[in-house]
Amino acid sequence: MSLAPTHTTPRGQVVLQPAYFTSSLFVDPAREDINHLVRVYTERYGRSPPHQPFVLFKDIWSSHGWTWLHFKAFDARSRDAFLKVTMRLFSERLAESESPLTRAAALFGLYTFFATQPSTSAPPLHALAHLPVTIDMYQSLLKLPDVLDTDFLRPLRPHVIYLLSALQKAQFFHILPPSNLYPLSPRELPREKFISDVADGYEQPASVTTNVPKKKGRPSKHDRVKKSKDALVALDKWLDKTAYTYQPHQATSTDAPQPVTTHILLSHPPSTTRNNYRAKKSELLEKLEPDYPYVTTEERASGRAVLERANRGVVSRLQKIDEGAAAKGMEIGGEGGERTGLRRVERAADELGKIGSLGGRGGLLGLLEGAGIGQQSETDG
Repeated sequence: MSLAPTHTTPRGQVVLQPAYFTSSLFVDPAREDINHLVRVYTERYGRSPPHQPFVLFKDIWSSHGWTWLHFKAFDARSRDAFLKVTMRLFSERLAESESPLTRAAALFGLYTFFATQPSTSAPPLHALAHLPVTIDMYQSLLKLPDVLDTDFLRPLRPHVIYLLSALQKAQFFHILPPSNLYPLSPRELPREKFISDVADGYEQPASVTTNVPKKKGRPSKHDRVKKSKDALVALDKWLDKTAYTYQPHQATSTDAPQPVTTHILLSHPPSTTRNNYRAKKSELLEKLEPDYPYVTTEERASGRAVLERANRGVVSRLQKIDEGAAAKGMEIGGEGGERTGLRRVERAADELGKIGSLGGRGGLLGLLEGAGIGQQSETDG
């Protein structure tokens, strides 16, 4: 008789944690797949608008393997996070900033993913009954059929109306406060950003340290300097590997903007934050100068004086910073040429009060709209 210990419980199963589905490991590839699905549909629809647009979408959905997506997760907790994140990624393409055809394709994908959740499996799989959406997103979604009023987009309209009514009948939308209050959880996707520690920049320092025996005691100054240099080299390589280049918006009709290189983490512009900033800025300028460009003497002594004083203060502070950097042989804000740096800030501040210029009303508050760029050709001439 054997006295060796034996297992009394079944072997554990490997389960993906819910945090995986909110991390960049899942969000970034899923977002790319959704963008590819929408792009394929819009291209095929654009070549020859079909009489049954939703049938075309279902063909693309099946041919690209989207029918198997529901078998990505089986555990209830993980599956709930998987369903919520995937549907939220579809809803991102429903924003009013997207084209009507893109919004219709995203609605097709959202409805298809929701309606094809397995309901007769054994054991049963967790299904998502409601999707949290903000009230402004919900209102703009209800207005989607109204923008499909051209001959090119009109075949989509009855399908969009039917899908919206079906989702409303199923009480699919869980209405949340406006998006400027950030009611969604998590607030942004991805919430966790995964950075591999085996990138090219980290391989060399690792191979060097593994072959050298670890010294006893506190590290010497030479070891600390060498470790800092290795980390800096690894960071430079990682930044080069994850660089992202995009074409900025053309502020004027004469000069085409140069491509801008930044990090891949900044590839998705913070549209909500930008819109909130513009709304607050417009509210501030309206209170300071409600009758602009017709500024009365009293308003000029109050609102305009506040703007001029704020512009001068910011420019003066930046000039001091620039002088301190120049004394150390450094340059601040010169990476973007004339689009960045102190010279553009000075030109934007000088535009304050000049009717017709991009910075005429707010000076530095017009940098987002292109203040300080339009006058470049005149000052150079």
